[in-house]
Amino acid sequence: MQQQLLEAVVATGTPTIVVLNGGRPYNLGGLEERVAAFVMAFAGGQQGGTAIAEVLAGIVQPSGRLTVSMPVNAGAMPYYYNHKLKSGGTPIALHFGSRYPFGHGLGYTTFEYRELELESATVPITDGEVVLSFEVTNVGSRRGADVPQLYVRDRLASVVRPVRELRAFKRVELSAGEAVHVTFRVPVDMLSFTGMSGQRIVEPGRFDLSVGASSADIRLRAEVEVTGQTRMLGRDWRMESRSEARSA
Repeated sequence: MQQQLLEAVVATGTPTIVVLNGGRPYNLGGLEERVAAFVMAFAGGQQGGTAIAEVLAGIVQPSGRLTVSMPVNAGAMPYYYNHKLKSGGTPIALHFGSRYPFGHGLGYTTFEYRELELESATVPITDGEVVLSFEVTNVGSRRGADVPQLYVRDRLASVVRPVRELRAFKRVELSAGEAVHVTFRVPVDMLSFTGMSGQRIVEPGRFDLSVGASSADIRLRAEVEVTGQTRMLGRDWRMESRSEARSA
């Protein structure tokens, strides 16, 4: 009866904050735009109550980001931010997709991204590294935390690839007006996939780079070209990106 209870409370016109505890993504049955705030608390554990109270009171800045996509409705499930085009579940129907995308999360201030720079527009396929940097500025009136994210898309491959894949992220906490310079370093091995032979490979070609506050809120874009011959990865391929932040 929780949905009926929420509908009755919202109908009174009282500003309502919804705190949803659960292990799966849920929506509010279309009431998302009518509530004052929507906090997805998932399974908070023994300190969950304290954490929720401090976030609602403004003592702590909310800085969590969704690790799943919140569906538009039950008919939209399952929905993945890293879906593949021309495969089952391609989000074409109007009822498909996510209301809150993978990587989404709000706080009590706003951030601006600018000045994306690539260390090199070409990267060798043997042992190369995609390196890009950009500036993040807290343009709001109070301190807050942001989590810029890097997504990659392989433009053309021998098998169908996802429309985007998360490859790096960095949490930064900034005072009002403060700015930091964020750098992501992604080894070329992380652009690999399982080829037709069943083995992990890296193929040369162009890759789209997208930096944003979520998988659907992209602020900066660039492209990089991986050069060389298709390479089969060995057992110890590099599978971790690195990130750093320094004062701008």
